[in-house]
Amino acid sequence: MRLYHALVIMVLLFALPAVSLAQLDAADILPEKPMIMPAAGQAGPNTWMFGQAYGNTTGAYNFGDQWYRAGQGLHFGVDLSMPCGTQLVAVADGIVQFVDDKSFGSDPHNLILRHEELGLTTLYGHLLNKPNLIPGQSVQQGDVVGLSGDPDSTCVSRPHLHFEVRSLDYSRWINPVDVIEANWDSLATIGPFGYPLFQQDLENPRQWVSLEEQPDIYLWGRVLNNYNYVSPPGNSARPEPAPQMARDVPEVMDTAVYSLRQVTSDGCCANAQWHPTAANTLYVTDGPAGSLAGVFEYNLNGVLSDNQLRPAPLPYLSASGAHEIEPFINAFVKVRHVASGTEYQVNTGGRIPTLNTENSQLLWYVTESAVVPGQTRPNTSIYMSDINGENTRVVYAEPGAFAMWMDDDRILLTTRNDSREYTLRVLEWRTGTLTEIGMWKEMRGISVAPGGRYVSFYVNWQEDPAASGVYMVDTLGGISVEQMPWFGGWRWRDSDSVYYVPFQPEQQYHTLRTYDLATGDDRLMVSPELAQFTIADGYWQVSADGARILFQNAADDRNLYVLEPEL
Repeated sequence: MRLYHALVIMVLLFALPAVSLAQLDAADILPEKPMIMPAAGQAGPNTWMFGQAYGNTTGAYNFGDQWYRAGQGLHFGVDLSMPCGTQLVAVADGIVQFVDDKSFGSDPHNLILRHEELGLTTLYGHLLNKPNLIPGQSVQQGDVVGLSGDPDSTCVSRPHLHFEVRSLDYSRWINPVDVIEANWDSLATIGPFGYPLFQQDLENPRQWVSLEEQPDIYLWGRVLNNYNYVSPPGNSARPEPAPQMARDVPEVMDTAVYSLRQVTSDGCCANAQWHPTAANTLYVTDGPAGSLAGVFEYNLNGVLSDNQLRPAPLPYLSASGAHEIEPFINAFVKVRHVASGTEYQVNTGGRIPTLNTENSQLLWYVTESAVVPGQTRPNTSIYMSDINGENTRVVYAEPGAFAMWMDDDRILLTTRNDSREYTLRVLEWRTGTLTEIGMWKEMRGISVAPGGRYVSFYVNWQEDPAASGVYMVDTLGGISVEQMPWFGGWRWRDSDSVYYVPFQPEQQYHTLRTYDLATGDDRLMVSPELAQFTIADGYWQVSADGARILFQNAADDRNLYVLEPEL
């Protein structure tokens, strides 16, 4: 059967002229988005959430050879995280085409619906069991057509729905964002497997770096993401987040009116970032297709420089901005003191390390083999060394371990077992003291507050639904854990408060609030009535002084904007 489908598709590919394939482009021929989401009910921490986008994702860049070669190396569907047994619905009227046809993959069970009037087919993958449907059976939009499962048939490994939209001949994949009516940027504010969502080709930095602008994918076409220079680096080199210096936002900011300021034009640019300590300075990566992009420095008190600061990518910066860290040769990285030009070459096995806040110690980890989702996690060794590479030693080792700096003296250790249970520990590296914070299932989004006092994360699908949500842990003066009275995407404002965007998947425009961990004060900063903005692709950053927020605005032509107080 697999060979038969392959032959049919090859015949169609050679028989159809290019103009006919172009006419099949749903985004061009459909007057509106005719489909609904394939998961029943509203998105949320106890139902389903956005996981991996379609197209040029970081996951496809890292695992394309294993999983996505037939789809030109790109992710040819959208993944929605959900517990096993979640009801799935027909996205549009149609007929059942295939049930459990293994030539389409997406084990352990799949379903293919045909939507003749739309010129499209849809695939529901990784289902819990064989759908109780018969080929040729009609379904109506909203009918329950199956139950979600887990590609590893465990319901604890990585339960999610893999959903595809294809042409009627199955030879071409189409971006579900183009045909499913949903506020995709609102869904992306919390839930994706990681940020940024997309892999940036530094020789074409504006191509395929947004939810909406992704290519059609052709079966067994040439690989599209075999890039020479990328951001972020692949999984084998990517570091854990660098620590942030302690900071305190003045109280006057709490009563200030926040407004929007446009920073760039012409839809520039994805994945811009703030300088770690210069509150008015941000870095933008841009350039024409076909040549290596440059890094441009933008000062909010001035104008965007016409002269590039350096070739892309921007090196990783220490918390103080005093040091740059970048790959060197073979297994070495280069650590450079910016002011003096002093450089150290450190053997980290190819991993990019991070510096503690006093710039004395490097931290990185090395795994024994590649980490592949769904497989038992290999042993990971956590390494430290002096900034010059001397005194290298293993400070912790365990399968599925990760580590990040909290401050000068403490390291946050995270380990995950095969049942998706995460344990948090604090290691005081000078004394070797190890303190366990706790264990949570389905933990995501771990971050450390500036200065290192608080650790934050969120959890999904808890046995007690009320326990699903965002948590903050006070790690000083005894461990205390508090669940937040809100749910949404957050970023640290200062050492004990956050900005957050409430999770409102039905809303096109976003709201910005602040929450103070010390007082419990929950304050509205910007509402759609005050300023209409939509954070594109869930990616936003807070400036070094905690006063400004940088993002691409999906509510206009995707230019860079800052939200800032009017003082």
